[in-house]
Amino acid sequence: MKRLAAVTLCAALAGCSVPGPVVTDLPARIDYVCAGNAKLPVARAPERGITAVLVNGQEIALRGGESAAQEKYTDGQFTLYLEGERALLEQNGKVILGPCVSPVPLPTYFRMR
Repeated sequence: MKRLAAVTLCAALAGCSVPGPVVTDLPARIDYVCAGNAKLPVARAPERGITAVLVNGQEIALRGGESAAQEKYTDGQFTLYLEGERALLEQNGKVILGPCVSPVPLPTYFRMR
């Protein structure tokens, strides 16, 4: 009887857990393909606090910031937005590379609430 109650309780609790939003598992390195077939190489630090982009042969280091996008990085002049398989790079508030997409499908998972 106790075992049945425990199994019922576990099943009830499992039914109550609601998966959160779908999140893309962004890799440490990805070369996005942008409009006009331009490339946007992005190298992310594993802790996602810092990333670097390559623009016109120059590596630019960016720090993480708050955003509605999955991830946002900026240095005050350049701002990189990463949302799933999409990316966008701005310079002084103007889009310079975008829209950009991953050349390969990226894995996704449910973020638990």
